[in-house]
Parts: sequence; structure tokens; C-alpha cells
Amino acid sequence: MKIIVRDFIHRIGHHCESSSMRDLFEFYGFPMSEAMAFGLDGTLGFGFFKNDVQISFISDSNLPFFLGGKQGTIEPNSLACRLLGITIRKQSFSNADKAWEESKKILNQNQPLILRVDIAYMPYEGFDQQLNEAHFGGHAVTLAGYDEEKKVTFIGDTEFEGFQEVSFDVLKLARSSTYGPKFLHPNNTQFSMIPRPDGKHPPLAAGVKVAIQQVVNNMLRPSMNNIGIQGLNLFAKSILNWNVKLNKTIKNSRNEVHSLAQVMFELTYAYIETWGTGGALFRKLYKSFLEEILNHPEIKDGQRAWKNEEFALVSDAIPHITLSSEKWTAIANILKNAAINYKEECLNYVNLNDLHTIILEIISEEEQLWKILSKLKI
Repeated sequence: MKIIVRDFIHRIGHHCESSSMRDLFEFYGFPMSEAMAFGLDGTLGFGFFKNDVQISFISDSNLPFFLGGKQGTIEPNSLACRLLGITIRKQSFSNADKAWEESKKILNQNQPLILRVDIAYMPYEGFDQQLNEAHFGGHAVTLAGYDEEKKVTFIGDTEFEGFQEVSFDVLKLARSSTYGPKFLHPNNTQFSMIPRPDGKHPPLAAGVKVAIQQVVNNMLRPSMNNIGIQGLNLFAKSILNWNVKLNKTIKNSRNEVHSLAQVMFELTYAYIETWGTGGALFRKLYKSFLEEILNHPEIKDGQRAWKNEEFALVSDAIPHITLSSEKWTAIANILKNAAINYKEECLNYVNLNDLHTIILEIISEEEQLWKILSKLKI
């Protein structure tokens, strides 16, 4: 028996969560770009996490810091789902077989799913299983169906076109992985969506304002001092200590010794540019969201249509997020090039004062950006 959710389409995206959510939103009658799905969820932010950051492929070691560009993940209180009149149901299971049986029940009802998986197990990604590296259990994919005879599932993954075949057994391993810190364990978690029967939801023009103000709060009114603009200031300050903090060695999973600076430069490049951020720590994706607002027909002419002065605020904000994005990418490239060209000596070939100055410039741009957008009234 082969089951494929009818009319469900996966389109290539940049960020695993927002592209997965976009795919399901479109299935349930809300066509939109990935940038709009990302913007509506109001999860853009910044977090600087110091000390005791465990990475699965670094054995018996703690990394000095981690950068994040989001303030949330897929959860039942998803803002985008609430703004679209959709209920999102989260299920987690202690048993992989039980999880799979529940997934099949939902697929059999012609409903696609979003799954949490450890990306290292997904065969189409091309990771070497013998090296025991690249484990990350926070990856999101869509599940579109299965073939009982071939014992394979059909997976939609961010940057891969169409659906990828993954065996039942491998998917179970990916869903129940225990690599890395507990908060990144996938825990056989799955998400399904149910639109409100009455179809009610706020007008998009109003919902976009709510979503923007959520990000303004993330950045200007954070709940902790390592989040938002305050977190950016902590990160800027920490850079001036890298000559001491990163001047060490570290062992990988094969007990090989590496320069901590080289490891952190490569990881920080990935945090900013390549690990599903869409570039510039999600700022490029959010820039696309703001640009789309300016010409979106529902926002211009639909219910609760915006006034000219409201569009002007977004127009004024876009140059600031553009500059912020460019500076984030510049930092990432400086670190990447140093790690590639100078390897274990890379710390000696990066001007930390210059990096510190670039972060201060980012802070200035982002403070102006979010203060401008805070003027949009819900």
C-alpha cells in the first residue's frame, strides 16, 4: 500500500522550520512565500549563550559560546498559526514504533506532518555515518506519505526538490536520536495542523503588524540580558576577549586535536550563514518579508489595509536591515576565510577590534530598525 497526501507540495526553501510551515500553510489554503511564513511567526531575534554549550561532535568538551538568530521554534502557540486561524497539534513519543504508527494514522487521513529529526541520519544529506558527526536533532522536515511494500517514507526537506525516500528504520533512528544536549533531542515529535472549521482569522494586514511587534519585543524588550539588543552588546564585548578565550585546543570525536579558534570560527560562520538561516542570521529572510509587505495586495487593498505612512515606516526600516545583513555576512566571511587560510593560526590573523566595531555598527542599525518598526500600531 502506498499513501501520498493528495495535493501536498514541497517547495525549496532556506530555513527548515519556515519552509516546512509554508508547505503546510499552502496545503491548507494559505498560499504564501517562505519569507511571509517566517515573518508571520514573529520568531526573529538574537541570543548569545556563553559557556557550557555542548556540540555533539566535540567529545568531552564545552564550547565557549553559541549564537542564535531566533527567539522561538515550532510550538502549539505558533503566532503564524494563530494569525491564520490554524490549530497546530504537537505530539511526542517515548517509543519510535508508536510514533510511526501515529504518523501513519494521520497520513491515512490525508494530512501531512512536520517531523523533528536528527539531520545526520537523513541519507540524502550525504553525511558519513562512520564519523559520527553533524548530529543535530532540531531539524524540521515534512512527511508526505509512505510505501508499505518498499518500507520507505516520503520526506520534504528544505533545500531538496521534491520528496526524498527514507526507509522506515532510518526515519525511526532520526526521530529518536539522543545525540547532543537534551533540548535538541527530537523525541519522536510531530506536528499536524487543523484549520478552524469556521475559517475565521484576523485580516493579513492586521496580523502582519502583530507579528512585527512580536519581533520588536524580542529585540528591544527581551526577558533576559543575553537576548535581543542586550545580547548583541554582550556578544560585542566578548569578542575583545577571544585572544584569551579561544587560544586553546579541543578534541573532536576521533580524539584529534584542533585549534579552538578554528573550530569556533567555522561554527560561527555556520551559525550566521549556512545552518538554515537563509543568510545573515535570518536577517536576509526577514528583509524579504519586509520587502514583500510593500507590494502585498491584501496589505495594500484588503481588509484593514495599511495607510501610506505605515508603508513609509517599512520603507524606512529596510535600509537598516539591509546594512545589518551585509555586516553579519561580512563577519561570517572574515571568520571563514581566516579558518580556511590560516587554520590553527587563524586567531592571529583576525583583528578583534575591527570585528568588535562591526558588531557595534550592527547594534546601531538594528536599534534604529526596531525603533522605526515599533511605531507601527496594531
